[in-house]
Amino acid sequence: MKFQIFKKIILLAVISAFVVMADTSCKKFADVGDGLKIIIDYNLIKTSISVQLVDATSGNLIGRDGTVSVKTTITGQHKEGVVDISGFQNENYVYMSQRGFVSLGLLPEPIYKPSESNPISFNIVADYEGYVSTSQHVTIAQEGDNFVVIRMVKLDDPPSGVVVRRENAATVSDATGRVSSPAVVETPAGKARLTIPEGIILKDISGSPLQGNIDVLLVHFDNTDPEAMASFPGGLVTNVTRSDGSNEDGMFYSAGFVAIEITDAGGRKAANFEQGTLGLVSQVNPETFNPVTGNKVVSGDEIPLWSYDEANGFWKEESMLMIGNTSGTLEVQAELSHLSYYNFDWFFGGPFCNIGAPFVFSINPPIVGCFVMYGTMYRQMDDAFMQTIYMWVCNDTPVDIYFAPSDVPVYIIWHNEPTSSLSVDPLDNPTFIDNLCGANPININIINNPNSTYSTVTIHVEAYCASDTTYIIYPSQGAWIWPVNDPDNMRWVEMIAGDAQIMDIQIGGTYGIGLYYRDEWYETEFLVTQSNYSYYDFEIPADVCDEVFGL
Repeated sequence: MKFQIFKKIILLAVISAFVVMADTSCKKFADVGDGLKIIIDYNLIKTSISVQLVDATSGNLIGRDGTVSVKTTITGQHKEGVVDISGFQNENYVYMSQRGFVSLGLLPEPIYKPSESNPISFNIVADYEGYVSTSQHVTIAQEGDNFVVIRMVKLDDPPSGVVVRRENAATVSDATGRVSSPAVVETPAGKARLTIPEGIILKDISGSPLQGNIDVLLVHFDNTDPEAMASFPGGLVTNVTRSDGSNEDGMFYSAGFVAIEITDAGGRKAANFEQGTLGLVSQVNPETFNPVTGNKVVSGDEIPLWSYDEANGFWKEESMLMIGNTSGTLEVQAELSHLSYYNFDWFFGGPFCNIGAPFVFSINPPIVGCFVMYGTMYRQMDDAFMQTIYMWVCNDTPVDIYFAPSDVPVYIIWHNEPTSSLSVDPLDNPTFIDNLCGANPININIINNPNSTYSTVTIHVEAYCASDTTYIIYPSQGAWIWPVNDPDNMRWVEMIAGDAQIMDIQIGGTYGIGLYYRDEWYETEFLVTQSNYSYYDFEIPADVCDEVFGL
């Protein structure tokens, strides 16, 4: 039986996938004979990565109104295995966000099939004018759905713990890029201070000298503020380059981070210096925990200096500094021989597990459908922010965490209720965990409100090609859904082999549904009038049948 009400959903959530995939490298299906009905489970991309770009202060998607598109670049070890969710790989691994989303996947090839013995890792670098360039390190050790939220700091509206100073500070006097007037730029409350000496020569990454008036941007992140650390470029659990050139997985214990940019009127950015160095001073919050001593920082403690490569999202170990005390204020001082973002952090590689202890979300009474759990992880030893985690939960099916530090006690505060009818048992929030790599399951109880007025809507889709009706095609696709009267309340839903269960739906309510494909966003609205829909005879366009399925 047809239900016209869901036709637009099918067009977007199913047919859009077919149309976009038609010009990828996907192979046609072979003809296996006549007579019987042959089922095609069209589910080529087994591992998806849904990326959201959000403003660190408001929490809203950047460009949700369609006016902004953030440049995201895939870098790192396995960048060649990352594609658009359609299976298409953009030139230079660059994908433009739409409405705040980028939908990615891993190539369905053995070399990029994630597993405990073959984890797939890469960086997602995000850059947009007016925001601090940032990134997120991603490691995936199993096939399935993955969720990445990248928080970007807007320079004219930073979040708690971040202070910004921008000013025209110095002048380059001649064609060589030599600074003729020295300058000192300081953030509010003196959190960070940059000194540009007279006579130093400033050049961009290509070696071209800067010209004319110089604009300086100085941004300081307080390491004790979770909102600031949630926007730390690359993430605090990441992969770095050590001073000997080796790469190592590990975790930062931060004492502060400073972003610096120097540009001239022509837009050239300073990268390298000649005949001098820049002086950087950064305050250290006295509540900072020193993991080497096991106590709060004091004057005389040593701490490594790290520089950040904005192009690839990796941190590199530079040198060792000493924390000093100036008029009762703890601070570190560094002489900079090149321009970058800099952080003052201890880094511990320690043992890591690619797949950690399984999380088991017990739901009483049981439900039909899946949902995303969202929580913030902190270290127990110093209550410091570590990372935000997202998990795709389906009933009592265990969910694994990837790329976890071993023997580091943590706790997780679960945020927001996963749906209107579900809530985390207060006895399990926060959830305290002694070892993320332990063998025992981590149990979290979810309370299902039996008096909820929300329903789970089920959809079944079977498509066919008119040229050969012996084939039945079961589509698979993910999408985002939201109530039209609450557009910021977006939830992930997916159809697998023609079946979808969409939780938390108000019968009689109007919802939006949206998809990201090939740097484009498609969305529509629909009114839900019942809890079950079946669509058995959707005809796929002839050109798609020919190009994709060979029918």
